[in-house]
Amino acid sequence: MSTEIIEISRPTLKNPVLITGLPGAGYVAKLAIDHLIHELKAKKISEIYSHHLPPQVFIKSDGSSEPMKNDFFSWTDPSAEVDLILFTGHAQATTSEGEYEIAEKVLDYAKNLSVKRVYSLAAYITGATVNEPKVYGTTTTSAQLKELTKTGILPMNEGIITGMNGLLFALGRIKGIEGTCLLGETSGYYIDPRAAQAVLTALATKLGIRVNLDDLGKRAKETERIVKSIEETQEHQSDESDTVDNTMQYIS
Repeated sequence: MSTEIIEISRPTLKNPVLITGLPGAGYVAKLAIDHLIHELKAKKISEIYSHHLPPQVFIKSDGSSEPMKNDFFSWTDPSAEVDLILFTGHAQATTSEGEYEIAEKVLDYAKNLSVKRVYSLAAYITGATVNEPKVYGTTTTSAQLKELTKTGILPMNEGIITGMNGLLFALGRIKGIEGTCLLGETSGYYIDPRAAQAVLTALATKLGIRVNLDDLGKRAKETERIVKSIEETQEHQSDESDTVDNTMQYIS
């Protein structure tokens, strides 16, 4: 086996859009898409297995286990303008070759489902903690970028996007699929629900869908409480260290 997609069911879709989000910096993309799957009650339609994924076994909450894999889910709503194909998983590929191979498989599968647009979720790493994360965006066409900025998303003017969260939207252009990447501003030092919340808000606005973000908001507040506690502890330890250093200088 190299990379294999096992289809569970074939959904009937209208104007389907692919949304992708794999684990990465701050878990921004993974948190966002897992929340989307949970809140929309999306249905699993396919699983993708590959020897390019980490050689690990994932233990589930009920005690059972399964090999590392990625999953596709679908969501349909008669009142929505689009249907969604949601792609996420346990991990990204461990090699550049694997990242390209899996990305190609994902996009071919999406195209087979008549997907013409892909939104990839990712992290915009700043190295600093922010209370209200901004959302940055980049697209594969200038026309898309103009539409994107109308919703308050900031355009990226430089830099790179690494890993599959970058490849999945950029390679779509080769296959005739419009690509957009939405990146939540994050320090990159810890799991960041606040950045995931910002990205999902921007995505929902762009697609015209309603998503309850209350749980992400609660997780964000808890994370901020923990980070603040750690920072206060480190500051206290630093003060104690300074006192010891000064005492030693006086004694010597």
